[in-house]
Amino acid sequence: MAEKIKLIADSTIDLSEELVKELNVHVVPLVMLFEDDEKTYRDGIDITTDDIKKHVEETGKLPLTSAVGPGVYQEIFNEYIKQGYSIIYTGIGSKLSANFQSVMIGKNTCSDPQKITLIDSNNLSSGSGLLLFKIRDLLKEGKSREEVKKICDEEITPNIRSSFCVATTDYLVKGGRCSALAGFFAKILTIKPIIKVINGKLEVGKKPIGSINTAIMTIYQDMMKVISDVDPDYLMITHFDSDPAEAYIRDIIEKTCKFKHIYATHAGCIISSHCGPGTIGLLFTLKRKEKD
Repeated sequence: MAEKIKLIADSTIDLSEELVKELNVHVVPLVMLFEDDEKTYRDGIDITTDDIKKHVEETGKLPLTSAVGPGVYQEIFNEYIKQGYSIIYTGIGSKLSANFQSVMIGKNTCSDPQKITLIDSNNLSSGSGLLLFKIRDLLKEGKSREEVKKICDEEITPNIRSSFCVATTDYLVKGGRCSALAGFFAKILTIKPIIKVINGKLEVGKKPIGSINTAIMTIYQDMMKVISDVDPDYLMITHFDSDPAEAYIRDIIEKTCKFKHIYATHAGCIISSHCGPGTIGLLFTLKRKEKD
């Protein structure tokens, strides 16, 4: 008899409510808090990206982000195990957040750790969301949890490509990820830095000068250089308050590429608080190599 498997992820997967329902994934919201405010806010539940923009405009300060406590994961895992499920979890990469460590502790202290498979996405935002779609597809093919983890670890997660262009460096400066001087020159020169996930970490790539459309075209052109190796199943276009740029690049992609599914999603509070309004990215995966 096939295992009954539940997918669980954290809110940084940045998928729409409709896509979450399609995947039937339980989403655990990460936590945010503000200075001089003892209350905690759950990503996408108690706080929205509009709330973050308003707070930054009024105070000049970014909210703080926090991992979910291990006890929360332990309770969620135990509830699904009690219902007869085995679990596959993925979310924001272990090198990008302490959240994966909380998940590991939650697994190791739950009622039956053997029922839980953790897959480190080594990614963030809809790069992790894309991985969930691939996990869902592997399960539909009849793959076991062990097979799914092996394929993901060896053939899928190393080949996820996530690139974002940042419209303004203001949030990067406020968050200490960019010096004030560098942010000043970026604004004067209209530089739109491109941030990529490489080996599970964020790195700055090219620094195109001009509009956000110019920057997203740079990412598109880099994708087209390897398009013959790109998996055509899914492409994610994820952004924070950048609808015109999303429509612009989606139109180009639909005319020039043959993806089976193109999903435009809005970045959640955690990702948005780091990159700021106008941020937009393309996320896809390279094809799995055929085994001899």
